[in-house]
Amino acid sequence: MPTDTINNARRYNSIRVRTTSLKGLVCFMHGKTLSHIKKGIEEGSRRDIEKAQNLIFQLELAVNKDEDASKVLSELYAYCYYLLEKTDPQSILTAKKILKTLSDTFNQLSVQKIS
Repeated sequence: MPTDTINNARRYNSIRVRTTSLKGLVCFMHGKTLSHIKKGIEEGSRRDIEKAQNLIFQLELAVNKDEDASKVLSELYAYCYYLLEKTDPQSILTAKKILKTLSDTFNQLSVQKIS
């Protein structure tokens, strides 16, 4: 890929992250996490799995742990992080499945209007 294209994509993502809503940012982070897991699986890249773990850790830190539902979400993130620590493909696929479900749910919630 040409350097100009890569630089433009990075600039676009940077602007997108700085200007998006909190809901949009959560959806974006889930998408990036899944992208890193997919790349890690396809290329056998431990580095991409670690990038996914870093994003999961950031998502977990952002959760308000004072509410029961949020505690469960935080525990799911911690569990996915733990699964990605393992090197067996089944654990990584399980983490991916959980995160995909969370991502789909957050994407649906982000487009719903609360009245």
